[in-house]
Amino acid sequence: MIDVAVLPLFLLASLLICLAPGTDMAYMLAVGIRGGRTAALRASAGVALGVLVYSLAVAAGAGTLVRELPWSLNLLRLIGFGYLAWLAVEAFREARRGADVGSGGRDGAWFRQGLVVNLTNPKMALFFLAFLPQFLGSAESSAAQFVLLGLCFMAIGYVVDTTVGLLAGVLQRRLAPGSSAARMLSVLAGIVYTCLAGVVGWELVASLAEH
Repeated sequence: MIDVAVLPLFLLASLLICLAPGTDMAYMLAVGIRGGRTAALRASAGVALGVLVYSLAVAAGAGTLVRELPWSLNLLRLIGFGYLAWLAVEAFREARRGADVGSGGRDGAWFRQGLVVNLTNPKMALFFLAFLPQFLGSAESSAAQFVLLGLCFMAIGYVVDTTVGLLAGVLQRRLAPGSSAARMLSVLAGIVYTCLAGVVGWELVASLAEH
């Protein structure tokens, strides 16, 4: 079972990690200013599901696979780079054609987008492999503890990501569809996606150079 004595420390550490500027926060900012509050809610749910998938995967022993096949992290980086670059292109196209801000995703598109962005972020895998084990109690129930801690982290991350997305969505809602300011928001979202893709691409090149 989880050591109750260290649980408050884990929750505090998780909150600080989620509040630190990173891929998920920048992504939710871009979603909020591009798609509005509804998009932010759907995308943050997708990101949260990605966290749950990672916690279940590590609990099932995927961490061993990552250690034995280090190239798998580079594969995630490559996929993530391509996907973020595609999101950047779509945002710039949206700005160029003057599409309504918020038209970048329909139905479950924002949810799927958030899920893919999170799953293709290798830092999530490294986080679960390096951070969560420090708070495990008895080894006999480590898999269950991984899942429970992952759920706690997922809940905290969901609240933070949703808050960021909703706050950004307030700005988007105040702009008239197709206006110059609305187009600038799409450009800003494209810049954020481009920066995220650049970071992932740099990490990929650096990792390949080491090997």
